Amino acid sequence: MQKEEEKSVSGCPYFNQKMKSCGLSADGIYLPPQVHVLTHCLTLKYKDCSIYTRFIPMESEGHPLSEEAEANRRRFKRIPEQRRVLIRTCSPEGLAVGDFAEMASTMDYSPKGMRIIINKNIPPESLLLFDFDTDFLIPRLQGFARLCWHRKCQDDPHGIEAGLVFKDEFSQKAIMLAMSDPEN
Repeated sequence: MQKEEEKSVSGCPYFNQKMKSCGLSADGIYLPPQVHVLTHCLTLKYKDCSIYTRFIPMESEGHPLSEEAEANRRRFKRIPEQRRVLIRTCSPEGLAVGDFAEMASTMDYSPKGMRIIINKNIPPESLLLFDFDTDFLIPRLQGFARLCWHRKCQDDPHGIEAGLVFKDEFSQKAIMLAMSDPEN
């Protein structure tokens, strides 16, 4: 009941009326200016909001989402590009440990993580170091990630598809900035 009171009836579903805050911000709480709230957050024009279009691009472009897609929707736009990335197991401190090291290829990536194709099983619940090659948005970007899921590839019986979530803020912010750069 309280959650229903916090959301706008005819405005943005991510606007919290009680706190006057936007739930789409990637870096903490965003308190939009009053004119923005009145123009976008509390009206049906919320799909024209620059923050909304950045984080929910499919819906803001007029592509309605099914109920299932709505429930499983990602918060960040994913870039479907293949890039080479070295994956290694590491300690919680980010030091390479163990003997797992494998070159993978991204299927897509976003500021919060990446989906990769790899030829070896990644140990379950692994913490991982990743090193992108020179052809990535940010050449030689290195970071820290956690394995979220993995499954056999449908197209390649020897390949494994895996989802990694970035655990370091630097990687998240660097990719977000690079994605917003018009030259990339």
